[in-house]
Amino acid sequence: MKGYVVRVSVALSVLLNVVLGGASNQTFSARNWQRKKDKKSNMVWVIDKIIGNGHCAECWVYWKVREGKW
Repeated sequence: MKGYVVRVSVALSVLLNVVLGGASNQTFSARNWQRKKDKKSNMVWVIDKIIGNGHCAECWVYWKVREGKW
């Protein structure tokens, strides 16, 4: 059951990101970390406070590794 909840959560995160104009293979958390790196407004502190410290950074690294672009 836990795996299902995680997969659905990731899918919803990607959907939210796409609806807000982000990439179709990127989670909302990864997008916010990229925005932080670009010195744009972001919600990293809110997301990390709710889900766990370092969550957005981990999502960004995972996205970059899968994307194959560093």
